[in-house]
Amino acid sequence: MTLSEKLLEEILERDIQISDVVNDRINDTYKMLETAQMNAPKHTGRKKKRHSYVAAAIAITACLIVPGAVYAAANSDFLEGMFGNATKKSTPAVTKDIDNGKGGTVSVTIPSHEYVSVDPEKAKDLVGEGSMSKPVEKKLGEHTLRIENFIYDSNSAFMYFTLERKGGVTMLQGNGDTNSAKGAFFSEDELYRFSVETTKNHFAAEKIYIDTEKSTEDKLYCYSYMIWADKTGESNAGLVEKEYPVLEIMEYPCPVAELKEEDYDKIKTEKITLTEKEPLAVQKVDLKEKGYFEYSPVSISVDLSRGTGISKGEAEDPVNLTHLEIKYKNGSSCIISDAEKNIENSGYVCGVGTMYKTAYDRIVDINEIKEIILNDITIPVK
Repeated sequence: MTLSEKLLEEILERDIQISDVVNDRINDTYKMLETAQMNAPKHTGRKKKRHSYVAAAIAITACLIVPGAVYAAANSDFLEGMFGNATKKSTPAVTKDIDNGKGGTVSVTIPSHEYVSVDPEKAKDLVGEGSMSKPVEKKLGEHTLRIENFIYDSNSAFMYFTLERKGGVTMLQGNGDTNSAKGAFFSEDELYRFSVETTKNHFAAEKIYIDTEKSTEDKLYCYSYMIWADKTGESNAGLVEKEYPVLEIMEYPCPVAELKEEDYDKIKTEKITLTEKEPLAVQKVDLKEKGYFEYSPVSISVDLSRGTGISKGEAEDPVNLTHLEIKYKNGSSCIISDAEKNIENSGYVCGVGTMYKTAYDRIVDINEIKEIILNDITIPVK
């Protein structure tokens, strides 16, 4: 066996997962090689054959370089889509009359939301490119779910995924209105659902944002903002050491809307560990009864029962957090939420016990934070 033949054989024996884009490129390469061979002058002997092996090996090797580039592009899409403003438009506060479910309407105000640009290099310095080494793809009946990327800390998580079905996605329902409200929701007419939990005792409460500019009828591009919550409801604490995110897929024996109690034992579940990389580091500021919070470049969690004058019982209702703001060393600030001014600049918020946890919709440079303003209390970071 010649060196060129051995090289080709080694390449072809590699166990490599490739995307549709890469597969198309490989097929196109083969077509070009076949066309070139058909049009080339006829020669005999080993020399020409060796050149064919070399050309094929080089062509395939070039294609195999692409998955890294394709995945890097997915990482870039992830950072921009999750934390940037390329496909998200800032919106002012709007008051609407909505159906109250009782034959009437109720007036509600949807808070303003400002999306900001993301510096990819700065983002990578703060959070890396994600915690997954490769995408996870699963067939869910007629739908194809593909988890493109995932990052997390002990309080929050962020997942970029696509959901695809020829003839139209029916499993997940969402649009611009759900993006402004509680997020996309699962259809009750389907046999499959999926969620994220951990290898220990947490599940992810979430809001799913659909990229309405990039998505089509047959393929949705989605960004899930998550908060970790204890399954027992007994703890405010986040993830512990060696606790990793898991994708849970549920297959029901009938459409969810028709599910009865006797059907619960028939539900099939599959669990796939998304990553075993450690979470992003979380900084903690503990001033005892004067204040407590945890923060990272992607989330902040504050204890409403400390330093606010709010009782422990009241602190379990997130409505009692009226203002949350990050002040930076240069004098600028970012208002995460303000009830009076109807401002909400976050990906998702969730009360977990007395902790008010926020998954950001932007990357925050934790090295530049000076203090946190919680209601009317200012808490220094250092």
